[in-house]
Amino acid sequence: MRVLVTGGAGFIGSHVVDAMLARGDQVLVADDLSTGDRANLDKRAELRIADISSATTLAEAFRGARTDAVVHFAAKTKVVESMEKEALYRRVIVDGTRNVLNLAETLGARTFVNISTGGAIYGETPVCAAETAPTAAVSNYGRFKAEAERLVAASRLLSITLRLANVYGARQRKDLEGGVIAIFVGCWARAEPITVYGDGRYERDYVYVADVVEAVLAALGGKHRGIYNIGTGVATSVNELVSALTAVLGPPAGVRRAPPRAGEVLRACVDPSKAGRDRLWRSRTALADGLRLTALAEGADLQSDAAPSVGGAGSGGESR
Repeated sequence: MRVLVTGGAGFIGSHVVDAMLARGDQVLVADDLSTGDRANLDKRAELRIADISSATTLAEAFRGARTDAVVHFAAKTKVVESMEKEALYRRVIVDGTRNVLNLAETLGARTFVNISTGGAIYGETPVCAAETAPTAAVSNYGRFKAEAERLVAASRLLSITLRLANVYGARQRKDLEGGVIAIFVGCWARAEPITVYGDGRYERDYVYVADVVEAVLAALGGKHRGIYNIGTGVATSVNELVSALTAVLGPPAGVRRAPPRAGEVLRACVDPSKAGRDRLWRSRTALADGLRLTALAEGADLQSDAAPSVGGAGSGGESR
């Protein structure tokens, strides 16, 4: 299979590229390298530098190319930043998705896998949200992702949208562009204090990157359509996350407290039962194991030398 991956030099996208190459696919990558890194990419992947928000630039970069499928990762992804840069986020997420859909048709793609957000699209989720829950995003990022999903659903392509929970693992940026686990692991490695916003009771559904890769590969099989949540169905608070990381890495150098940030929900959790029922995907990696695997991959010193296992209790199947 020949696959185009937008945002393929980024954190999750580069893991997906690796898995595709390992199974023998030919992979084209579109990335403007604004947050992605050329070093993330296997040299067997063909990188074409392009900004998806520019239809002209995108078309020129892929003139004459052909592809069987498209996996669309490329986006701006920061909730807080989206509140400050609304026009930028609309241009990249909404206009960019429209441009990629048009490109997919031009390149002859049959399947379109759209990567969306489960963490920001539902708003507050006192109960882990199923796909039938209304979208109630409080951030521009979540609102624009919902708009992009509608564009995908209305296209002529055979499409599937994966709403990802909070993904973590190796290669995630450790600066303010990164996820909380990557940022925390970076602070631990540098022996710097971590920063906790608010009272530390913010809850998120953390899903390990290797599990997400499996979901994307399954989606490329072409047997499923519509929207699927990709998460564990387990909400973990920041305070609980700090405790879990302490069990893996020992105590942090310190904990700084900061005011809550605008645009963030208190509890974001997705129900992945539909993916299990439809035999698309199930999560396999418990948080404690995923944290150990991430720390090992990043070269951190573990508190315990116990080997990680996969599929243990709390890994988030259909049973809640």
